[in-house]
Amino acid sequence: MSKENSKNEVDLIAWQADILRVTCFPSSAVNFDSTNWWHDIMGEQPENTIVRAREGFRQDEGIVDEKKLILGVQPTRVDILMQSKEIENQTPIGLFTENLDPFLAIISRWFKIAPPLTRIAFGSVLIFPVANRETGYELLAKFLSKIQIEPFNYSDFLYQINRPRTSKTVTPELKINRLTKWSVQKSGLVHFVLSPIAKMPTTFPSKETVSCRLELDINTSEDFKSDLPQNKLINVLEEFVELAKEIAVNGDV
Repeated sequence: MSKENSKNEVDLIAWQADILRVTCFPSSAVNFDSTNWWHDIMGEQPENTIVRAREGFRQDEGIVDEKKLILGVQPTRVDILMQSKEIENQTPIGLFTENLDPFLAIISRWFKIAPPLTRIAFGSVLIFPVANRETGYELLAKFLSKIQIEPFNYSDFLYQINRPRTSKTVTPELKINRLTKWSVQKSGLVHFVLSPIAKMPTTFPSKETVSCRLELDINTSEDFKSDLPQNKLINVLEEFVELAKEIAVNGDV
């Protein structure tokens, strides 16, 4: 393994995932029943189900490998998400690389029973912990080599761009959008203590953490008018994941 590959591997492993998401848009020409989808892909009933019949909305939820899995269905879209079961504490689900395979396995099972799809998207929020804001902007400058960033003079910086590619798995006519958002974030919790004497609650901020934040939305272009080949869906998603890894390692390229 070359030094460059070794460095890239360490960089990729350092990214943590706040959330993993796959969004699919069924063909308008078909009707589908999602009642048994959770059971069909997970082999058991969901822990919670929310149904709003008038809207055609259904959401099944459950805990899978200590993470919260959500299957949300609307007439025009389907979302499958993996996130922390302690979402109120802003806890990442773990390393990006370690959670991809279990998540893709779930999506692969759903693809086998999915209705015809016109578009699919892979989304994730990745977090790269750093020591402080200046270190975060220094790291961001490496990922965004085409942008001049001044680590000690910046705050509230947000960079967003889409760099489309041509699909290598379906047809050259299929364009893939690679939308990324880059920033440095500071996060933490504030604890409130109510006193019977004081008129106002006392606040105790907890330890803050600073991270580089990368939001990914990799999706098939809406200009592709045909249904996506059913037997190629998992290949397209795997292509999306490889593009996500490339961005997480090499930055905005």
